[in-house]
Amino acid sequence: MVPQSVKEAVFNMRKDCKISDGQRDKGLPTSIPEVERINDLQYGDDPLWNLLDIYLPKKRSEKVPTIIHIHGSGWCYGTKETYQFYGMNLAKNGFGFVNFNYPLAPDVQFPQELDNVNKVFHWVAEHGNEYDLDLNNVFISGDSAGGQMAEQYLTILFNDEYRQLFGYKKPHLTVRAATLNCAACFLKIPGIIQGAIKAYFPPEVVAKNHERLNTEKYMTKKLPPIFLMTANHDMTFPHDSMIRLDGYLMAKGITHELHIYGDQDHPRGHVFHIDQRDPIATKCNRDEMNFYRKYIK
Repeated sequence: MVPQSVKEAVFNMRKDCKISDGQRDKGLPTSIPEVERINDLQYGDDPLWNLLDIYLPKKRSEKVPTIIHIHGSGWCYGTKETYQFYGMNLAKNGFGFVNFNYPLAPDVQFPQELDNVNKVFHWVAEHGNEYDLDLNNVFISGDSAGGQMAEQYLTILFNDEYRQLFGYKKPHLTVRAATLNCAACFLKIPGIIQGAIKAYFPPEVVAKNHERLNTEKYMTKKLPPIFLMTANHDMTFPHDSMIRLDGYLMAKGITHELHIYGDQDHPRGHVFHIDQRDPIATKCNRDEMNFYRKYIK
């Protein structure tokens, strides 16, 4: 039973995010000449939530390196349509982009959203060749809550012991690198899970899944390179998560980069990189694409 206060926090978050996203993306085209869109492919049993889009560069002579993106918004808001403009920009620049829905809290609780991420990766492994996706050059990206799931699923792929905690099978594709954008990590720190987040991580679920939520413990040198991104006016939790994870990965000898965007005169906030009209977002996205390109084989 989700407490009424948590339901109200979810409602308010959804309302505020929808207004903000609508203002940011107002007037942007849902199709562009450089990109082929394949919409609403079903990757699981749920005809509403198990849908994905694939965006591809129209000019391509071979399979394209592929970004599988996990959207954010507190585990309780967001759809693939919110990220279509961001994804088409990456496709325009030579990447395949897999953009998918997943069921949201409070209708689901941890780890059910991650279960859907796992379904997407297996779907791509089984069907990606049909859509010119290069399964030998796959990249994981995620922002905010999606960044947490990107960190977690990346660790699941590269640590057999951790993967066994979830009972997942490893998909037949090769992940070369990952980007964690304003990601929410270190969920075991006291006080982190509060407000709307409790819809996905209620206390009884957290207690039951103590070890599954201890993602960072299972991060090893087997991980591929990771691009960490935050902004100078990011929300406190994700900003501190990225700074903390930078030091953590450095201590473990895991290849990574930390990038902080914005300055005193040009401040930037949480997941600013989604804004297609923002020149600093354009630079951030270019930096991330160049990061991917370094590891294509």
